[in-house]
Amino acid sequence: MPSYSLLQTGLCMTYKNFEIVHVVAMDTKHCIGKGNDLPWHISADLKHFKEITQGGVVVMGRKTLESMGRALPKRVNWVISRDENWAFENVKTANSIESALDQAIPDVLASEKPESIFIIGGGEIFKQTIHIADRLELTHVALDVQGDAHYPEIPTEFKKTSSESHIDDKTAIAFEFATYRK
Repeated sequence: MPSYSLLQTGLCMTYKNFEIVHVVAMDTKHCIGKGNDLPWHISADLKHFKEITQGGVVVMGRKTLESMGRALPKRVNWVISRDENWAFENVKTANSIESALDQAIPDVLASEKPESIFIIGGGEIFKQTIHIADRLELTHVALDVQGDAHYPEIPTEFKKTSSESHIDDKTAIAFEFATYRK
């Protein structure tokens, strides 16, 4: 897979002068999904996700989009699929991460958030882009859901720069919004 070689080197601080931002919620063991779905429903986290990504460009894998069932409104949605014939309403497609990032650049420049590309999943996409990410917007959920999709270990060069603890009103689940930067 030569298209991934640039991403695997880990030498990029930013991707072509754009900030790469991971946006994801995870449990105490880095689980981000179970059965192709979110293993919890925390409305404050969904609102937080929307505030971060709305008006921008989001990049995700096919399974992530299919688990949501629709393109995210008020965002340009780029989806990575190895199947070149795969299509979905209101999304743009690419067959590699690097291709998606490159093709998304004009959309990013025309967006309300012209400096950042938001990577929103899933586990394999996060794993392959962790070393080019500049910022991580993570929601740490105080659960252990024993799921099947996981976020990679956070590299040591990332430092937590802000943190906000909460408890969900409806479920009493404790969670933390945390920002990490290189």
